[in-house]
Amino acid sequence: MKLFNKTRFKSVEAKRLRNYLLYAVGEIILVVFGILIALYINNWNKDKQIARHNHDLQQKILVQLDRDIHDLEQFKQELDTLNQVYLKTLKRKYDQSKVDDGGLLSTILFEVKELALDKHSVNWIDNAELDNSEISEGLIDLSSLYKAYFKNIDDIESIIYKKLTTNLEIIESTQPWYTELITDFSCKTECVKYLLHDESHKSRIASLRFLYINGYGSIIDGFYYDLKRAKTQLEAKIKNEHT
Repeated sequence: MKLFNKTRFKSVEAKRLRNYLLYAVGEIILVVFGILIALYINNWNKDKQIARHNHDLQQKILVQLDRDIHDLEQFKQELDTLNQVYLKTLKRKYDQSKVDDGGLLSTILFEVKELALDKHSVNWIDNAELDNSEISEGLIDLSSLYKAYFKNIDDIESIIYKKLTTNLEIIESTQPWYTELITDFSCKTECVKYLLHDESHKSRIASLRFLYINGYGSIIDGFYYDLKRAKTQLEAKIKNEHT
């Protein structure tokens, strides 16, 4: 009986061990399965959140593109008006309706045209958590486009500002009426004669016109048409994604 009981005890113990191991393995599987489900739900929620934020970003970018394109159109008009002032100063054919004779001299001497575009689009895109969609790739390309044009604009504005400053420095060092002009904003006969008829001054004005119209103007034209194309492409990608 002792031998029989001992054998039966071992059998029961082995069965309990097997049952325990099966139970333990089952618990492990359930825990792992639960973790995987939790991770899936978390990733799904995160993907939904990213998709929602990306959708909001896309709409903001489209609105900002409209504003930037409008501002570029306005600036193109300002450059055209400035061009007419330079053309009149250089005794070339010009549009009289766009030239204010009262402000002619102050324009050619002191006025600096600068494109005042903000950098909202670049900041929004660079700080966003983008998905792997084709639209997001387009937004990254758009950010690079903005940065390239902003760099070119900064460079040409620097050159123009230096050219304007140099012109004033030359007048300061060579013309006795400069003090009266810069202090009292009074430009009498000799001043007007120099600014409108002196060949050396006209050559500097011609250089300024070239920088504004051929340099700055070309950059603005490229920026304008590239933004219009980028907006059209972004709208098409968004439309395709929702169809």
